[in-house]
Amino acid sequence: MRRLTLTIGLLMIISGLYFMNQSAQILYPLAGATGLIFNVQTQMVILPSTLLTVAPSNYTYLTVELKKGAQTNGRLQVEGGSEIGFYIMNGGNFSEWRHSRPTVIELAKPNAINYNFTFVPRDSGNYYFVFSNQDPTRKNVVLTVSTVETVAVLSPFIQYAGYEALMIGLLLSIVAIKTGKRRPKPTKILEPTNTLDDLKCKFCGARKDLAETFCSKCGRSHS
Repeated sequence: MRRLTLTIGLLMIISGLYFMNQSAQILYPLAGATGLIFNVQTQMVILPSTLLTVAPSNYTYLTVELKKGAQTNGRLQVEGGSEIGFYIMNGGNFSEWRHSRPTVIELAKPNAINYNFTFVPRDSGNYYFVFSNQDPTRKNVVLTVSTVETVAVLSPFIQYAGYEALMIGLLLSIVAIKTGKRRPKPTKILEPTNTLDDLKCKFCGARKDLAETFCSKCGRSHS
């Protein structure tokens, strides 16, 4: 039993060190099979509030790299309450739009003032956020963009499996080593073996001292 416990403990220590070195990603198949993966939505700001100035009868743009299928949210504000044209398109369509050719636009708002928008990119890559000013006065625009992504998160039980296996392995090994130590045998106390006959002279029966070689009464040797 002691050897089995020690063997299991050492195997768990090795497994724990391996998991810690390889990270918990290798446990994803096990976590998926046991339902220990949770999908969590996270929002990440990819373009904080940015101020742009659009010249009269002109346009300006910003490029933002987006992932396919990642929900993209944003807010557009035009200072002074005036309107501006707002469009989102990918790189190829932006080039067509600049040359006044037919263009596929992901999102279009010709008369935006304070505008909250949401769209989902059909492909990964750079997307152009275009601001078109048709008025004879310049306009200031503030744009904010963020994305919402679904991220697979491991259960803490799986995420820290390496540390857990290491600690359990150490405990099992310590228990096995301690239970394997031999306890010292108790010292045996020798009882006196002398009888009453040993305290008498075998010749005359007189009492004698064990240290005496000759009887003090008859003088004969006790040996």
